[in-house]
Amino acid sequence: MSTNESEVQALLQRTSRTNSEQPAALEFQNNDFHTEDHPLYAKLALYASHALSTWGQRMWEFAVGLIMLELYPSSLVLVSTFGLADGLAKVLSGSFVGGYIDKTARLKAACVMYILQNSAVALSAVTALVGLNLEPKSSAFWAAAFFTIGFGSASSVGAQGSALSVEKEWSTTLCYGDSAAMAKLNSGMRAIDLTCLLLSPIAAGFLMTYTSISTAILVITAWNLAAWAPECYLLLCAHRLSSVLRQPKQSSSKQEQTGFTSLLLFLREGGWAIYFKQSMWPAALALGLLYLTVLSLGLLMTAYLKWQGMTEAVLSVYRGAGAVSGLLATVAFPTFHRVADLKSTGLMGVWWQATALILAVAPVWLTQLGARLPESTTSNILLTGLVASRFGLWLFDLSVSQMLQEWIPADDIGEQLTCALL
Repeated sequence: MSTNESEVQALLQRTSRTNSEQPAALEFQNNDFHTEDHPLYAKLALYASHALSTWGQRMWEFAVGLIMLELYPSSLVLVSTFGLADGLAKVLSGSFVGGYIDKTARLKAACVMYILQNSAVALSAVTALVGLNLEPKSSAFWAAAFFTIGFGSASSVGAQGSALSVEKEWSTTLCYGDSAAMAKLNSGMRAIDLTCLLLSPIAAGFLMTYTSISTAILVITAWNLAAWAPECYLLLCAHRLSSVLRQPKQSSSKQEQTGFTSLLLFLREGGWAIYFKQSMWPAALALGLLYLTVLSLGLLMTAYLKWQGMTEAVLSVYRGAGAVSGLLATVAFPTFHRVADLKSTGLMGVWWQATALILAVAPVWLTQLGARLPESTTSNILLTGLVASRFGLWLFDLSVSQMLQEWIPADDIGEQLTCALL
């Protein structure tokens, strides 16, 4: 009996242990299910959020120069003023925006930048619409123009911050040091950017040509107001689907300062001071200088060609062709990255761009030297060269941007990428 009793007691003990351990095992499995990574879905959510944001911003970037010209058709003074204010806003605020992104939680920083970008575009568009219905050169007209330029510049600051956060910081974190994966993700993000650059100006241009400029402004406003919530929700989905995105950022060793002392310390030891200590600053400076030109299908060139009589629809088609050229660069970049290193790929891109631009301006030089060429021929060769140069520009841009992502310390990536990409 004693033997049977001991066997029964041992059986009861084993059963008790099994029952007590089962909830723990189930709890572990449940937690494991909730923390399971889905990197592919996280990337798709990131792509979708970026696409919604970029579409609205690219529509506005194309339309704003034409709106400025519509407000003041006798000269390019409003267009050039907007370009100057836009550039100054990004330069003066860039390092502060980067510092904010470095110190703020990843999801919060991106959503704040989206709010700034979308709301500023909507406000700038509304004030432009008001200005179009006011008496030209009146006090109210100049006030509307002032706020259009101010809010438009603020939207560019927000777009710069969202691009830095989502395209650079989120992408770098999601790839956690895998250079090949980062090349593919960067190419995908840039392909979305260029696809929006291809299609959104065409949509805006045809709206402005075949309906009215007021209709185009209302559509752009509605898009930016409606897109913010889905943009942030998709970022939230990506955040939940990736454990590396949920991890806190590395804390910076910089001391927190307040007031005027903080401003002086920032100017002396902040983003720009650290920027010039990095070994990558010459390459980043070269990238910035490539954008310091009117030989692009940007704000001034678009407004100038419109001033010369080209329709918004034709302008949008040329901008779209330039985007296709850049899109081809995003397709080619992962292959070039695999076959050659980043430096060789960047060098190839910058030489391509230089050659295309030299050929583009050659007819202009010839006419200045006395050659007689039809104006249409000169314009077509110039625009064709500009379109072809986009391939080299974006190839160089992708190469330098990835070098910056890989070589800049994680706790300084916000400030340094902002300074580098201004």
